[in-house]
Amino acid sequence: MRSSILLSVTAILLMSGCSMAPKLEISKQAMPATLSDINASSPVDLKWWEQFGDERLNTLITEALANNDDLKLALSNVTLARATLGLSNAERYPTIDGSASAYRQKTSGESLSPFSGFIYNSFDLSLSAAYEFDFWGKYSNMEASARAEMLASEADMETVRISLISSVAELYFALITFDRQIKVTAETVEAYKESYDYRRRQYDHGVIDALVLEQAHSIYANAKLQLATYKEEKRVAQSALAVLIGRSPDAMFNQDVATATALAMPLEIPEQLSSNLLQQRPDIRAAEERMRAANATIGVAKAAYFPSISLTGTAGFSSTELGDLLKSSAGMWGFGPSLNVPIFDFGRIENSIKIAEAKKDAAVITYAKTVKNAFKEVYDALIKIESTREKLLALNEETEALEKVLMHSQQRFDSGYGTYLEVVASKRALLSSRINLIAQNDALIANQITLYKALGGGWEPQEESR
Repeated sequence: MRSSILLSVTAILLMSGCSMAPKLEISKQAMPATLSDINASSPVDLKWWEQFGDERLNTLITEALANNDDLKLALSNVTLARATLGLSNAERYPTIDGSASAYRQKTSGESLSPFSGFIYNSFDLSLSAAYEFDFWGKYSNMEASARAEMLASEADMETVRISLISSVAELYFALITFDRQIKVTAETVEAYKESYDYRRRQYDHGVIDALVLEQAHSIYANAKLQLATYKEEKRVAQSALAVLIGRSPDAMFNQDVATATALAMPLEIPEQLSSNLLQQRPDIRAAEERMRAANATIGVAKAAYFPSISLTGTAGFSSTELGDLLKSSAGMWGFGPSLNVPIFDFGRIENSIKIAEAKKDAAVITYAKTVKNAFKEVYDALIKIESTREKLLALNEETEALEKVLMHSQQRFDSGYGTYLEVVASKRALLSSRINLIAQNDALIANQITLYKALGGGWEPQEESR
C-alpha cells in the first residue's frame, strides 16, 4: 500500500511543470549596412573616459559612481527585484511549520455536554506540511517572470550608470569650455573698455560726436553682458555636476570643481562599428527581459483555469497531561490531498489573461521601439560627429581669415583710410568666431560621449597600424 502511494506521488511530481505560457518569438530587426558585423566579437572599452588622460575627470566619475543618488536608487530596485525572485522561487517548495501549545480550559456547567463544568488541560506539539503541485506551471512561470524582472532591473541600473558617467564627462568638459569662453570674453571686454575710454577722451576734446561714443559704449556693454552670461552658465553647470557626484548642499555652494585648463584631444573612433555592439545596450536588454516577464505572466494567468491539487499532512503529539505528551500513545497524524476547481468566476480569469496578453503586446512594442531608438541615437551621434568635424575646419578657416581682416582694418584706420566702425565690426566678428570655435571643440567631445552612451558602453580603441 505504501509503495503504491509513493509511486502515485512520484508520478504526480513528474507530471508537474507543464507551462501554459505561449512560446515567445523575438523578431529580429533589419540591420543597416553602415553598421556591419565587422569586429562583431571585439570587446568594448567600458572605461572609455580614461582615454582622455585626465585624472580630474577620472576622480569625479569615481566619486559619482560611489555617491550618486539615482544610482543608489537603481541598486535598491535591483535588491528589491532579487528578493522578489527569491520569494517566487520559495513558492515552488513545500511549507513546513511547527507548533506547540499549552491550554487550560473550563467548560460551561450549564451546557448539555457530558463534560459540562469540566476543567482540563491540553498540550500539543505538531509538525505540519503543505505542498501544491505545479501541474500547469503557475509557480515556475511566476519564478521566470520574477527572474526576468530582476535581470531588467540590473539592466536599468546599468543604464543609469552609463548615463551618469556620460553626464559627468559632458559637464566636466562644458566647465572647461566655459572657462575658455570666459577668458576670451574677459580679454575682449578689457579691449572694448580701453576703446570706449579712448573714445570718451576723443569726445571730450570734440574729435568725435556722441554717435560714435555711444556705439563704442554699446559694444563694451554687450561684451560685459556676454561675459556675465558665460559666468552664469558655468555656475549652473557646476551645481549640476555637484548633484551628479553626490556632494552635499554645503559643498555645492562652497567648493568649486577643479578642471583642466584645456580640452582633451577627441577620441579616435573606428571607421566601422559592429551592429552587435548595440546588443550590449542595457535598455535593449531590459526591454527584452520585460517582454519575457510579460510572456511568463500569461502562463500564470492561464493556469488559473485548471484545478489546483495540494497535499497536506500533520504529525505530532497531543495530551491532557504534559508528562504524557511524548508517549507513543499520544501520537497523532493526518495526511490527505485537496482539490480546488474553478467553476464560476464571472470572467475573472478570462479578463486576467486578456490583461496579461495586453501587457505582453505593450512589452513587444516597447522592445521594438527601443531597438529602433538605439539605432537612431547611434546614427545621430555619428552624423553629428562628422558634421562637427566639418564645422571645425570651416571655423578654423574663418578665424584665421577674421584675424587678417582685423589686422587690415586696424591698419586702414591707423592710416586714416578706414573707419573705427570697421575695426569694431572686425573685432566683434573675430570674437564670435573664437567663441564658436571653442564651443564646437566641446561639441565634438560631447558628441563622442553621446556615441559611447548610444553604443551602451563604448568601443574598443583601434590599435595603431604597424
